[in-house]
Amino acid sequence: MGQFLQFAINGLMSGAIYALIAVGIVSVYKATKVVNFAHGYLIMFGAYFYFTFAVIVPQAAWAPAWLASWQPDWLVAAKADAPMFSPLGAVLDWVSNLPRIILGISGAVIANALLGRLVERTLMRPLMGQSIFAMIMVTVGLISILSGASSIIWTADAAFVPHIAPNTPVRFSIGDTMIFLFGADLVNMVIALLLFGGIVLWVRYTKSGIAIRATAEDQSTAYSMGISVPKVFSRAWVLACTTGAIAGAILATRNGVSPTLGLFGFSVLAIVLLGGLDSYVGVFIAAMSVGVLEAMTQWKLGGEWAEIVPYVAVLLVLLVRPHGLMGSKEVERI
Repeated sequence: MGQFLQFAINGLMSGAIYALIAVGIVSVYKATKVVNFAHGYLIMFGAYFYFTFAVIVPQAAWAPAWLASWQPDWLVAAKADAPMFSPLGAVLDWVSNLPRIILGISGAVIANALLGRLVERTLMRPLMGQSIFAMIMVTVGLISILSGASSIIWTADAAFVPHIAPNTPVRFSIGDTMIFLFGADLVNMVIALLLFGGIVLWVRYTKSGIAIRATAEDQSTAYSMGISVPKVFSRAWVLACTTGAIAGAILATRNGVSPTLGLFGFSVLAIVLLGGLDSYVGVFIAAMSVGVLEAMTQWKLGGEWAEIVPYVAVLLVLLVRPHGLMGSKEVERI
């Protein structure tokens, strides 16, 4: 029972990250009816941008010393008094990295948002009015562009970045079971869930969100009601890249920064198909379910089997519900 709870909680934490990644794919689809196959590589760029602003820039010769390692007198004194390898020591180490973490997150969000705007204006907007298939194929081609660009700009070697939150060990009991987690993973889960919930509320209740929903229903009618469809498209891409930057930063702290992060998007695309391309609720349910299933598969069969869980799950569900768990029936198959 103890291991079951441990792996179930680990799966829920992974599922929250999947949901944050998936919200970008759903947002673009709801606004444009285009499935963005390159979303994983936009997340990869977000991770590289976080690496750039949190590691490369602070270590530059022109950067102030406090940006690389903030060491005020009170922090130095607190570190000297803190026990070695203690939770307090981990928190104090995180505080010394706080300036570059803030710079990394801010820089990654802004840079990735600009990248999303660039992709939408130069590649997607000229195809407005053309077939959806042509726009989807552009996103497929974008995979090669982003993959090649990342290799040119950054080294292909995996690099590590500072954790967004203190990575202190957390222990607590559920009944007679002792659960062991890391503080950074818990904070990442909370961030992912808050962002996911905030985006869903934004789409549901704000004017910009209503414009996205109206454009998804009928672009011609949206135009006649005074909605700028090109702005809606641009807003959806910027939203996807913004959330992708935060998801990329989280993944970078967990797995390091490398070009293989781009492949992560294909697993999440399977989760989106499982939940329903146009359903935030369905995608959330699918993400949390796949997270738990992956954790249980890893526990019982090993990590190599866990990698195929999203694909097996989506195949089984699509045989029964071709539009996904909660997707609209008019959604076309891909």
